[in-house]
This record gives sequence, structure tokens and C-alpha cells, in this order.
Amino acid sequence: MDAVKPLARDLPPAACPELLASLGQPPYRGRQLARWLHRRGALDWDELTDLPASLRAELAARYDLQGLHREERLVSRDGTRKHLFSLRDGAAVESVLIPMERHPTFCLSSQVGCALACRFCATARGGKQRDLSCGEILEQIVHLQRDLAAEPVPGHGARQFNVVFMGMGEPLDNWLQVRAAIGALTSPQGAGISARRITVSTAGPPAGFERFVAEAAGVGLTLSLGGASEAQRRRLTPVAARTSLPRLLQLAGRYARRTRRRVTLAYVLVSGLNDGPAEARQLARLAAGGPFKVNLIPLNPLDGADLQPSPAERHLPFQQILREAGVQATLRASGGQDIAAACGQLRQRHRTDGSRARSRS
Repeated sequence: MDAVKPLARDLPPAACPELLASLGQPPYRGRQLARWLHRRGALDWDELTDLPASLRAELAARYDLQGLHREERLVSRDGTRKHLFSLRDGAAVESVLIPMERHPTFCLSSQVGCALACRFCATARGGKQRDLSCGEILEQIVHLQRDLAAEPVPGHGARQFNVVFMGMGEPLDNWLQVRAAIGALTSPQGAGISARRITVSTAGPPAGFERFVAEAAGVGLTLSLGGASEAQRRRLTPVAARTSLPRLLQLAGRYARRTRRRVTLAYVLVSGLNDGPAEARQLARLAAGGPFKVNLIPLNPLDGADLQPSPAERHLPFQQILREAGVQATLRASGGQDIAAACGQLRQRHRTDGSRARSRS
């Protein structure tokens, strides 16, 4: 089997002129390459029409331009579009295009699987397989952009997309590659996207979260709490709960003050576990007076799981307790339930279907 070539999109924009200079090319060729990789989203070397054919051939001999191949695309009744991609080593990841009210949002994966073992997440069931490279992260955007161009979201026109690292994996457990992807997205030589259009969602693993707070430059932060008490968090997010709630909120508050952006506290509502008035009051005490806002997210049910979604009649009373305490709280619908759009569900279904097919053969 031939060795896998490096992925061209792993090159940061600033490295493209250096690479082409080493091949005897003038500086402007490097800038052209950076634009094709990070702004125009080329997936085939023949698309780089302003580069000489001989240079394209030399680059093709050294690098792969495409590392993801779409295996499945599902469209929900609510307009959510979920993509399952196979990688060059046979692994699979998911990406989601979410038609928000004012703009499309691209939900990206950062790992194949996840090591955090959160009980409400399908990705955690298979454990962590490996990290995604910067180029594999960025290529998800290329495919979602092409999907959006082929089928625009009605009413959105040509509005810029937002990016959320909220798909498979814990972004801060792969921070070096996620940071490199954010750098390519925000670089003027790269995609040129405002950092305010990018959000990192994390459960707050100890070392990774401290590093993020120290290094991240202006992107949004969503902190997945799991529960409003240490006991609830240990039950729902056992690995992330190694960082105490006071420490989590201290770091999140520090980040909010440094970036002048409020931090979103994501709270998954689970029936009988964390969706009662007492839990609402606990959450209100954590968020009130701080640079926080709360997103309440009903659990997206998983096959075979012992956790159940919170009944709809508990959502508004829970939200009202937060609002009476002065906390901005928003109820978020779990989109795409009819297409297994929750993180990791489609990949898990494919793995299960494949295992069943092998057992029948």
C-alpha cells in the first residue's frame, strides 16, 4: 500500500510562499496557493487554474488535496443538513450545516470519537480513535460551502457562515490542530473570517481549558456544564467533571472579560436528573451576576440509552427561574432529530449497520 501523502490544507497560509519559494517559484505563487487552499476551497489540483500545469503536477506528487469523501447526506424537515465523511484511513466523521435564523452555521468535528465519556453524547460510545488534522478540520468547511452553494438556504442570500466546533470530539483535547484551523480561518492570507463568527464548544477538560483561556484570540466560547452541581456533572460528564465548577466558571469569566464576549453555558435537560426547580435555582446561582448567558437544550434521545429527554412542560418553568434571577436564558431546539443529527449518531448508526452486515455474511 502506498504511503499517504501529506494533506495540502494542513499548510498554514503563511507557509505557502515558503513552500513555493523552495520549489523556485516567485512569492505571488505562494499567495495564489494559499487562496486556493483556504479561501476558494479547491478539492482537485486541476481547479488551480492560475498555477502552471507543471507546478500543479509537482504539488500533486507531494500532497493530497482532498482528505474527506462524503458517504452520506441527510436533510431534516427543519432544514438541517448532516454529512458523514470517510477519511483516508477509513475512519468517519460528521459535519452539520444548520440554517439559523439569520445565517448558516457550520458545525465541525475535531476528533474521530471522543474520550470524555459524556453520557448524553453518541460520539462517546465508541471512545476516541484519533485527532483530526488542521486540514481535515478545514476541509469540512469546503464541503459544506459547496453544499450551500449548490442549495442555498432560503432567505439567507450570500450571508457569511458561522463556524462552531461543536461536532464530534472535544476541541480542547486537540487544541493544537483546532488552533491552527482557527488561525487559517481568521488569517487575511487565509479565509479572512472574523473571529466573532467562530465558537468553540467545550466540556472544559482541565489542561486544555486553561490553555484555551490563555491562547484563544477572540473566538466565542460555549461551556457544556452537564449539571449545576458537582454530583450531577460526575454522573453526566465524568471526565470533564475533574475540573470543579468554581474553577470552570473562574476560567470562563476570565476569558469573557479578556475578550469582552459573554460565555454561553450550555445545559442539556435530562428528565428527572437535572431539569427540576432545584436544579434551575442552582444553575441560576452559578450564572447570575457573571458574564454568562445560558442555552437550555433538551436531550436528543439516543438508541439504547437510559437517559430520557426532559418533558416539554418542564422547560418554560426552568427557564423562568433563570430569568427571574436575572440570567439570560434561551431554549434551544434540538434540530435534525429525524436525521440522527445529534453528535455522533449517524456515524454510530453506520458502524452498527456495518457490524450487522458483517455478522450476516
